Amino acid sequence: MRMGWLHAWVGFIAGLILVCIFATGAMAIFDTELTEWMQPETPSAQPGIPSAAALEQAAAVVAAQEGKEKNRIFLSLPSERDPLLHVSYMEHDVFKSKTFHPQTGQTVPLRETVGGMLFFSFHYTLYMGRMFGVIFVQTLTIGMLVTLGSGIIIHLKALLPNLVAFRPQSSSPRPWIDAHVIAAVLFLPFMFMIAYTGVLIHANRFFPNTATERPNRDEPDRNGHRQLSPLPSLAPLLTDAAGTFGADKLGFIQFSPKTVTVVRADSSRIGISRDHIDYDRITGERIGLVSKDSPAARTSQFLSGLHMARWAPISVRWLYFISGCAGYVMFATGLVMFLIKRRRTATQKNSLPMEVAEGLALGTVLGMPLACAGVLWMNRLLPADLPTRVTIEGSTLFVLWGALTIHALGRAFGRKVMKGWIEQSSLLSLLLCLLPVLDLATRWKWIAGQDQTVYVAVDLTAVVLGLIALRLSVVLKRKTNTINNLPEPSLSEEITS
Repeated sequence: MRMGWLHAWVGFIAGLILVCIFATGAMAIFDTELTEWMQPETPSAQPGIPSAAALEQAAAVVAAQEGKEKNRIFLSLPSERDPLLHVSYMEHDVFKSKTFHPQTGQTVPLRETVGGMLFFSFHYTLYMGRMFGVIFVQTLTIGMLVTLGSGIIIHLKALLPNLVAFRPQSSSPRPWIDAHVIAAVLFLPFMFMIAYTGVLIHANRFFPNTATERPNRDEPDRNGHRQLSPLPSLAPLLTDAAGTFGADKLGFIQFSPKTVTVVRADSSRIGISRDHIDYDRITGERIGLVSKDSPAARTSQFLSGLHMARWAPISVRWLYFISGCAGYVMFATGLVMFLIKRRRTATQKNSLPMEVAEGLALGTVLGMPLACAGVLWMNRLLPADLPTRVTIEGSTLFVLWGALTIHALGRAFGRKVMKGWIEQSSLLSLLLCLLPVLDLATRWKWIAGQDQTVYVAVDLTAVVLGLIALRLSVVLKRKTNTINNLPEPSLSEEITS
């Protein structure tokens, strides 16, 4: 009973947010691909070391942006997932970028967008800051580990029978229990791995961490100015770095008043090491390779890489995505079971806490996926040259999430929470199933010069998830109609809740 209490209450309190973390985490696995989908002007290009002409064009933008106060500039090099050349910099506290074709050096006019980084940032900070937000998410993840451990103890005796039995046509709450156990047990190694590594990779929020050496950043002088020399030719630097790291293992270039730093790509191996080579900014000569090779450093790098999966081939990243969806299902069904059990014992006098809990559960389980889908729709519906489109896209996630949570609470207070589930699941299925139509309607003018793989994958995934949401809506509507035909109102209220 003690384990049951611990599993239920820790799981419910942490699960209200963890279900959102899993939803955005599954999307963050394909953050680069989502960014490409959200920039439908993206042309096809071949990855590899950029041409000298392209590097000269990028260096001119870097030189123009350098010297601005507290401005950090990155030159992201082409990769298999993103074959274009990007100069990224801060402007009015917002990251902006200029993109170039890596072979021709021509400017690629892409729309500004929050891209997949919106979901990645929400996943590990909840947009509450890189200190407090990360610590808060770590605390919730520790709660997830407690929930997993207590859940194993609770279900240990009946683990195998429950694992092979899924009874969707049984009376409530049996289908929810079956889905909860299957999602948790089949992906149990992933659940423990993702939670454990998620806590440890940001342990430096609590303890000093020197496992990952960061590229050198020279500070401005006492007057706030940076003494800048002209940039050397970047092509010879990349050729030299490719001899050390490999031509397909170069990540980005960072600039400082004294050095130019070429950083190893995170996708080059499992561990995220950020090994880098410093070059003299004036002469272009190699200063040295900076790498952390201690056992503690390698362990930290390995855990970070295992969690973020930037090294992973496409098949492994799909496995991460499916596992993330399973984590979402595990917590979503857990929230529903928690509410079903306690609604049966809730009285008329103490119904307010129950109604709040029901509204919050609906607002997170369906509200967050709906808000994520809304961001994709807003990205394509806004004018491409709108100056504030990045702010609007980012705000869409939170405005929609808040509005849907208010809708859920309204249905719960009106004792029509089941109707709220039907409405939100129906809306989710509509937005997802129509996403390919939106994609083709807003991208047709660039289709001829594009690789269709990313766009087809995003559209088909949206349709599959939309059909699952549609199925949920149909099942809930059928059960509601069955309940409404029952002669006993008290039994109807109990089952509906």
